[in-house]
Amino acid sequence: MAKGGYYAVANGRKVGIFGSWDECRAQVNGYPQARYKKFVTVSEALAFIDNYRLGCTSGSTSSISRASSEDGENKNTSRKRKCSVESSSVASTSELPKRLKNCDPEVWRDAPVVYTDGACSNNGRCEAKAGFGVFWGKNHVDNLYGPVLGAPTNNRGELQAVDQALKQAINKKLPAIVLRTDSKLLINSLDNYMDKWKRNSWKTYDGKDVLNQDLLRSIDESTRKILVKFEYVPGHSGDFGNDAADELARRGAQMYSAQRSM
Repeated sequence: MAKGGYYAVANGRKVGIFGSWDECRAQVNGYPQARYKKFVTVSEALAFIDNYRLGCTSGSTSSISRASSEDGENKNTSRKRKCSVESSSVASTSELPKRLKNCDPEVWRDAPVVYTDGACSNNGRCEAKAGFGVFWGKNHVDNLYGPVLGAPTNNRGELQAVDQALKQAINKKLPAIVLRTDSKLLINSLDNYMDKWKRNSWKTYDGKDVLNQDLLRSIDESTRKILVKFEYVPGHSGDFGNDAADELARRGAQMYSAQRSM
């Protein structure tokens, strides 16, 4: 939980949940008919925003999720809704990768924002357990978690989460998706090193095999079928989507069996 609770802004310069009063005040101070309130949990904050949102837009659908977390849940932040819920702590990559250079910016207007995460307990030890989590939104039917297939490492969990999210998006026939993750290593690998590894027959600069090739190849194949933009969000910063994905990944890790890596 964010220090001091969560500040929900239902009507302000930016609608969303903030981790400090200063961030909240910047959105509501002097704003006509501002609506905001402090809560102990993210769920309460989201309910406050949702209740207000019912009066400013209609037509949203509800669904029963396969996986949801107690706290850190949020409606999918698709920009199709007039009142979208956004996180102030998200920072996108400073420069788009080559594969997105010629992409029409409008394609991202309606792209869903999905959070992915990996988790591993006792990382690097023989008793390690790893899992992945994909968070589409509060009570969303596509929320997903499970054990890592293969070696139980956090990096593999991060990659498997992205792999699953992309496959879900492709099955839904989405043209584009925004994936938010707290792993800079993952973003750097997929946006900056993937092409180099492919040109070098999946070898590193010193001739060693690139780790997790199966997942990297699968992700590479998926990115040919859907536009994907990765955005970095700091981990354990009180971001509702990241917290939810982390909780799902932890659940997945509890399902891990050592036999899966044999």
